[in-house]
Amino acid sequence: MNQLRTLCVMGTFDSQANQEVFLIKERLKAEGISIDAYEPHITFGIYTELDEESLLKWIGEVAAQQKKLKIYFNHFGFFSDAPFCFLAPCSSHSLMELHSNIREKFDNCCTDKGCLYSLKQQEWTPHMTIASVDPGQGEKLLSILWESFTPFTAEITKLKITSSDTSEDVGVFELR
Repeated sequence: MNQLRTLCVMGTFDSQANQEVFLIKERLKAEGISIDAYEPHITFGIYTELDEESLLKWIGEVAAQQKKLKIYFNHFGFFSDAPFCFLAPCSSHSLMELHSNIREKFDNCCTDKGCLYSLKQQEWTPHMTIASVDPGQGEKLLSILWESFTPFTAEITKLKITSSDTSEDVGVFELR
C-alpha cells in the first residue's frame, strides 16, 4: 500500500441523474468552458496517510446499512476561494446523516484543504463540481446555467473509494 496516496470517498448516482449532468457539461464544453472530467459524484471525505484496508472495511459497513438516497439538486454556485462551479442539492437530514456516518470513524484523518469534509470543522458543502471557470468566463457560464439548468432528482446508489494515483476505483459499494 502506498501511504502517500490520497483516498476519496464519494457517492455516485443513478443513470438518469448522470445523463442530466452530462447534458449540462456538454453545453458548457460547447462554449469553451473546462468541465470536470470525473464521474458525477458528491465527495464525502478525502484522506491522506490512512490505511486503505481500514477505510475499505469501514465504508463497506456503512454501505451495508445505507439505503439508496434520493437528493434534489436545486441550485448551482461557486466557491469564493477556488474557480469552480458546482451543482448542489438542497440539504436534507438523510444526506447529512450519511455524511456523518461515513466521517464518524476517520474524521481526524481528513487533511485536505483545511478539512472541508470534516464533521469537526462543520464546513461541508454538499456539491458536485461541474466546471472550472477561467477569467472572463463567469458571465458566459452563468448565462448557460440560467438558461439550461432545471432542478432534478438524483439517487445516490453507490459509495466509491478512489485514489489519487490510479484511475481505477479502489472500492465500490452498492447501497441497499
